[in-house]
Amino acid sequence: MAGEEERDWLLQLHEEHGAMLHRLAVLLGAADESERIVRSAFLALYRRGRRVIDPADRVEFLHEHVVHLARAVRGSQGSIELGSVPDSRQDEILRSIGESPDRAAELLVVSHYLGVFGPELAGIMRMSVRSCNQKLEQSLEAVRDRVGDPTPGILPGVIESLSQEVTDALRSAARQVPTPEADTLAKDVAELDSARNGLGPRIIGVLTLGAIAAGLLLAAVTRPTVAAPELPAVSRQALPPSPVATRSLPALVRDVPLYFIGQDGKLYREQRNLPASDNLLSSALDALLTLVPRDPDYASAWSGGQVHSAELAGETLTVDLSADAYEGFTSPALAQQARDQAVYTASELIGNPNLRVVFLSDAGAPPADFAAAEGYTRRGLDPMPAVWITNPRNGEQSAPGAHVFVGTVKADVGEPIVTITEIASGRVIAEVSAQTSLSVNSDGWRVWSVSINLDPGSYDIKAAVTTGTPPVTVSENKSIRIG
Repeated sequence: MAGEEERDWLLQLHEEHGAMLHRLAVLLGAADESERIVRSAFLALYRRGRRVIDPADRVEFLHEHVVHLARAVRGSQGSIELGSVPDSRQDEILRSIGESPDRAAELLVVSHYLGVFGPELAGIMRMSVRSCNQKLEQSLEAVRDRVGDPTPGILPGVIESLSQEVTDALRSAARQVPTPEADTLAKDVAELDSARNGLGPRIIGVLTLGAIAAGLLLAAVTRPTVAAPELPAVSRQALPPSPVATRSLPALVRDVPLYFIGQDGKLYREQRNLPASDNLLSSALDALLTLVPRDPDYASAWSGGQVHSAELAGETLTVDLSADAYEGFTSPALAQQARDQAVYTASELIGNPNLRVVFLSDAGAPPADFAAAEGYTRRGLDPMPAVWITNPRNGEQSAPGAHVFVGTVKADVGEPIVTITEIASGRVIAEVSAQTSLSVNSDGWRVWSVSINLDPGSYDIKAAVTTGTPPVTVSENKSIRIG
């Protein structure tokens, strides 16, 4: 029951915004992948649900996720084509938007279809407020040069009237987009939640309280849903003047999954904050080449180089790296680790376990160990260790009191033994068998958890399991600070 209550807010949000987000993805030139993009956005939000609580922030998160994944699908050579509508004036406006440069067309679609401007639009587009306002005004003026002035008297001001016409044209185009007949979000979320049935009562209580709080907050501000939600009309001043004091926009994309190599040669995931960019896939892959992992036990098989491009077409991601990125691979095993890092990072980021990654070198053929024409895919859980600690992250700081440590373990491995040691004294605070779910989650793992009260100090958290024949003890540890 706790799992059902916790995901209610997500399903309610999907009912209210799912159709609109699907149409947004189609308008942005990602029709073939629109369902996957929208599902990925909601699942990504669900994983962050206890960190993104404010309902407005949740909607903005969904908008941002859809916009930038649609851009990745469209690729650097893609264009936005908005189709035709019966009204001749609106049809002319839509053609004009399609003739605009890609980023200008994207900005017009996002702002006027969603009805967002100013700081909110800048946040979604990952731009400064000043730059966003200027580019939007320039884009509207360019459309005006092509289609002429709007009908007098619609709104006071030529640009304001044209802005309203653009909104009307985009919503007419959106109405031509059929919404998916069936949606599997509820099933996908239930699969993600299935492992929680094995968690202890204290954990379930904490999760349930968080869900109830989020649900109450959401219910307080959301409106009743309709089958095909229409957005409210934009304000009479569609382009607000630049404020005297603009807000500081988030410069980071939070909790991007990056895969690194542990001391045991296995693949480990680390959630990192990355600088905002036009192409999050490219940024994540660039981080594998250049970023030092937060956990000192991790490293990257990549040792430098540059990402020229990362373009998604269907279920194939083509990654063009500079030639020096491929230097230093002294064995096929090391090259496979590097390939796995890129494949698992990209596939998790876009929510497609079937993703194929094709490598290029300066737009040409890469070295032999990266040259499979059909690309490379995930290899299940084989590259990963028997046990993970997913919470807390290494180096995390938190307040004294009750703490929940969570991780995953492979299906054929027993319950982890979790040892908590005070670093300064070497004193073992606790050594317990973790509560572990009986069922596996959608990724094939069983979830384990341990709950304990901790006083101020620095602690080492270690989760260990025994596996294989002959038996071998495998472990992972994290260091945290309390207080």
